[in-house]
Amino acid sequence: MSYDFATEKVCSHQVVLESASIDAVSKDVVRFQRPPIGSSVVLYLNGVEVPPGGLYSFAELTTTTYEPFRITSGKDDLIYVDTGSGPPRIVQLLIGTSVRASDLARDLGIKIPELAITAENKRVVFRSRAPARGQSFSFPDPRWSDKTSSLISTARIVGGFSRIGVIPGRVVSGKKLFPSWDLTGDPQSTIETDRIIRLSDPLPNSLPIAQLTYQTAPANCRRCFGIRIEFDYSILNGTYETVDGADLLLQELDKFMFTKAGSHWKWPWLGSHLVDKIGGKASSTSGTINSMISMDVSKAFSTYQNIKAQQAQNFQFQNVTDEEFPRSMDSVSVTTPPDDPTVAIVTATVSTRSFRPIELKRVVGNPNPFSVLGQDPTQVLRFASQPDFLLRG
Repeated sequence: MSYDFATEKVCSHQVVLESASIDAVSKDVVRFQRPPIGSSVVLYLNGVEVPPGGLYSFAELTTTTYEPFRITSGKDDLIYVDTGSGPPRIVQLLIGTSVRASDLARDLGIKIPELAITAENKRVVFRSRAPARGQSFSFPDPRWSDKTSSLISTARIVGGFSRIGVIPGRVVSGKKLFPSWDLTGDPQSTIETDRIIRLSDPLPNSLPIAQLTYQTAPANCRRCFGIRIEFDYSILNGTYETVDGADLLLQELDKFMFTKAGSHWKWPWLGSHLVDKIGGKASSTSGTINSMISMDVSKAFSTYQNIKAQQAQNFQFQNVTDEEFPRSMDSVSVTTPPDDPTVAIVTATVSTRSFRPIELKRVVGNPNPFSVLGQDPTQVLRFASQPDFLLRG
């Protein structure tokens, strides 16, 4: 049984990590290389994803005192912490005459699980577990509520803060690394579908590297170049996905139909002239465009059938099965949607050597992206995701 890598699939028209330009004057506009479709846009600045609400750092506080810590029971062995997930609470410090930062951090991490507490450079570091927009946690001063410092715990907390190096009353917040942004229309363009990313604040003088991931219109897609069929490797369960049998037949036939004849460096006979019909006139002196497309499909099938016959005869160890061998093309029909004359829908029935009929539908053409985008939403389904156009399964 012969097989091949599964390279054929309906194109998602998704652009991944494409370089984008930042307006050097206003520094608050990011421009796309091609118009996006929908609002599913991901912005990366300097390789880091920036959510629409902006990117913030983790809230972090490093103690000013180094190890070893001399913590005395009943004197300077408490701290007061407010993590924002409940009322402020008193936390007991690890007692000892020579407490290491790693031991103190480990003990505090168990008692304050809302924070990530580590030891770095012989000091204790308090850090939020997620990027923080605004205040994340704090160390309230007990003297705010005990103004006369009459409580024994007040002196122990103030002493504990002093011992580990935390200023009483300290509030710890995340820093804004990049501002929030919105996807909006481009005021400098007359095309309604053009979009830009508008930042809420200008970027710093040192402009970062901007990249975008988004979905574009088929006419602007560099993955399928408007034919809506993408040829690329797929990974399934940690290995390359493969096809055989009738699925292999359909994939190989599509390669012959949608490869431009003469474009292959080694086999110029591989392909057809279907791609050349995109943007062509609806009629010519040699016949209508529909009949020309039918002829191209039939010729591509004949060439493919001949190649499979040579494979079965000359490479018998590959074991060309009856399910994958194209016995005949029983019918070919070409229709043009009345609302878009730039598109032809090819419907063909191919029989395998096992006498199994296989029907395929393919789109030939480059429909007006504006009609696909807004005026007729059903076209999006017809041309992009309708099950009739799925290539396998």
